[in-house]
Amino acid sequence: MHEPAVQLDGVSFSRGTRKIFANIDMRIATGKITAVMGPSGTGKTTLLRLIGGQLLPRQGTVRVFGQQVSTLRHAELYQLRKRMGMLFQSSALLTDLDVFENVAFPLRAHTKLTERLIRDIVLMKLEIVGLRGARRLRVEELSGGMARRVALARAIVLDPEMVLYDEPFVGLDPISMGAIVRALKTINEVLRITSVIVTHDVVEVVSIADEVFLLADGRIEGHGAPHALYDDSSPWVKQFMHGLADGPVPFHYPAPSLMNDFLEV
Repeated sequence: MHEPAVQLDGVSFSRGTRKIFANIDMRIATGKITAVMGPSGTGKTTLLRLIGGQLLPRQGTVRVFGQQVSTLRHAELYQLRKRMGMLFQSSALLTDLDVFENVAFPLRAHTKLTERLIRDIVLMKLEIVGLRGARRLRVEELSGGMARRVALARAIVLDPEMVLYDEPFVGLDPISMGAIVRALKTINEVLRITSVIVTHDVVEVVSIADEVFLLADGRIEGHGAPHALYDDSSPWVKQFMHGLADGPVPFHYPAPSLMNDFLEV
């Protein structure tokens, strides 16, 4: 049995007085597509930062590839991060470089490969995301979906063991979303990597994820295969998976009564 790629034990984390996680345990399987879902503000992106060592838990341990992140020295953490790729929600492409050079950037920064090898690797990664023919386009010439796919090619150019995806479907039209979903599935199958997808897009996740964690109020409210969660008896899981307006997750952020606000001087 494979060791989990990521293992959280008793992890708690807060921002000021606001509790983000409260004593959560999580196992992210090696070589699988795992989705972490929940409404906005439930700590999904915070979880990615804990995995990458940008944040440290107030309590508990985060282990990545068997290493406890909080105990690593700077050089060790740097080496661990080289085993991970990251797809940012904003794509974070370098606007003064074309598509080819954006994807080649990590290879130039972290390896001593020849230009011929760099060229071959970049073209292979662009082929996987369907953009080999767009390699000389400038960033401003790309649609939102194309930019996301370029960022995806860059995230896998160093052949990482795990890729973290921060809201990969946000702001995409249906065609672009379909292309991204297909690219994520292809990458996971071809490269046999571990994928961790942070999102709130239920339909897309159900089509590709092997396992789903649902977060709310600092806890894991649901966990399992995506199709099985549709039949989960938890009111919170039912509300989220079916997109119900009424349920334990309120529409309004906590606030005093409207009348009190109107009367306040």
